[in-house]
Amino acid sequence: MRLLAFLAMMMTMALAGPNPLEALLQQGPIPAPGKPAFPAHVGVLVMEAQSGQVLFQSRADEAYVPASNLKLFSTSAALYTLGPSFRFETSALASGLADGRVARLTLKGTGDPTLTLGGAANSLEALARALAAKGLREVAELRVDDFAFDWPRWGNGWMWDDSEYPMGALFLDGEGAPYGEMVKEKEALAKGEEPNPTLITDPKVYPLQVGALFKAQLERAGIKVASLIRARAEPTDKPLASVSSRPLAEIVTEANKWSVNIYAEQLYARLGLGSDGTPSTPQRSAAALAEFLKKAGLEPEGWRIRDGSGLSRYNLVTPRQVATLLRYVYLNPLGTPSSPAEAYAERTNPLIRSLPLAGTGEATPEAQNAGGTLRNRLVGSGLEVWAKTGSMTGIASLSGYLRARSGRVLIFSLLMDNYPGPLGDLRNLQDALIKAMAEAY
Repeated sequence: MRLLAFLAMMMTMALAGPNPLEALLQQGPIPAPGKPAFPAHVGVLVMEAQSGQVLFQSRADEAYVPASNLKLFSTSAALYTLGPSFRFETSALASGLADGRVARLTLKGTGDPTLTLGGAANSLEALARALAAKGLREVAELRVDDFAFDWPRWGNGWMWDDSEYPMGALFLDGEGAPYGEMVKEKEALAKGEEPNPTLITDPKVYPLQVGALFKAQLERAGIKVASLIRARAEPTDKPLASVSSRPLAEIVTEANKWSVNIYAEQLYARLGLGSDGTPSTPQRSAAALAEFLKKAGLEPEGWRIRDGSGLSRYNLVTPRQVATLLRYVYLNPLGTPSSPAEAYAERTNPLIRSLPLAGTGEATPEAQNAGGTLRNRLVGSGLEVWAKTGSMTGIASLSGYLRARSGRVLIFSLLMDNYPGPLGDLRNLQDALIKAMAEAY
């Protein structure tokens, strides 16, 4: 009977003609009308989420530069290691408050990517006001302690002519935050702007800039500060006030929806921070990530990850590895008693929910925030696609989840690199592949 069923299936496939995904791959990237297309390195894997059955694969075990699809690795590792409700804390530690004065006040960071200068509950301004409310009026020595991360401020394999927020345990986000640029465009130079490479190359420059901004906030709150240095907190110092981030699940959502590089980098670095305060290093973070990926079902070899955001061109992963990770996420929804299928339908799986939702458009802020980097793709298709985008010169990636017309939840990974033409050609091919798999499976 099994042989008869197999023969019947094969006959049905033969009558149906070639697989539509295979036909699209043979066609290759889809350029704009009248424009030429070029060969590309393309890998595809499609599997059923619940069973793990591979429905289609092409060059799925070859390695690709994933660009921001790498954020799937760093953000899922952070969620499953630290937990969705985890919050970063930035503290002001003191040597002892007496008559409104402390001999030593230390601003200590643990890598919060969302700490801002002012205007929010999680800000240097809020921390300064909290200290003033405790009765602090004078500081003899203000210290900045960013030693929780023993990392370079520029990622391994990042382009020298790129620009990004420098990494660090004491980090500022948003308006007024220091920003690293090793080169400036001609127009910027004409306006008198200068590059600031020491922000990246000299480890003390960035934390002292943050310290100077905090000193200004303290003085604005009525607290006098005599001096500022970069130094560790003393073991006897006690927290006098602190501010906390939003829950990690919300930070991961922003990182994935809008592909925020520095958020992913800070999360990756946080993985290496020991529970006993042992500083994070690239080696410790890599070991923590490898431990998580082993739990997720990935072999310890056959991939190379050098950062948390995907900016590094040293990163290499395969479509099968990405799909394996995504299936682990599907089968193990955090923070809900629901089954995997129920959590997917209810949109309560925090990692899946953090991904851009295709085709939402831009009519409302809610639509934009739900769609993120996929808001203007697959518009009007009627398809539910949650997926992480990724792009750099010559590279376009898209991996995530799709509810097919059959009702089945599919996992897909589309990795594409080595393309000399416009990235729109690769995105057109990705969208066509998604539409095809929605009908085929």
